Amino acid sequence: MRETRIEIFYKDEKHLNKPMASPRPRFTRAGRFVRTYMPNNYTRHKHFIAEQMPDLQIESSIRLTVEFYFPPLRSWSEKRLRERLFSYKRTKPDLDNLLKTVLDAGNGKLWKDDNQIVEIRTFKKYESIPRTALIIEELEG
Repeated sequence: MRETRIEIFYKDEKHLNKPMASPRPRFTRAGRFVRTYMPNNYTRHKHFIAEQMPDLQIESSIRLTVEFYFPPLRSWSEKRLRERLFSYKRTKPDLDNLLKTVLDAGNGKLWKDDNQIVEIRTFKKYESIPRTALIIEELEG
């Protein structure tokens, strides 16, 4: 069993400054045709994440741990900052939508397809450095 740890760091730029959840698709009508698309800021965020991932192309089954670290709110007082830093984040965005973004970004890069993932552990916390950490364990057999 081989284990790989990857950390994705975010920029100080709008939509690239913290983990982003996968939104619902948008629809537009062109005559009688309906076109489906994802918002540009999400697509840009997903490509930003994928650029930081190594090209592993894993073909075996995978056990995945994904850790989401969010920056503290600027409105927090020093006391609240001490209390909440390193604690679990219980507000939006939802874990399943955050996970979808990472899994989609990893398709064709870290693994052939995300259907290879047989087990996932994930959480979201507050920390001073916003990032996403992935621990990939390749399972044998």
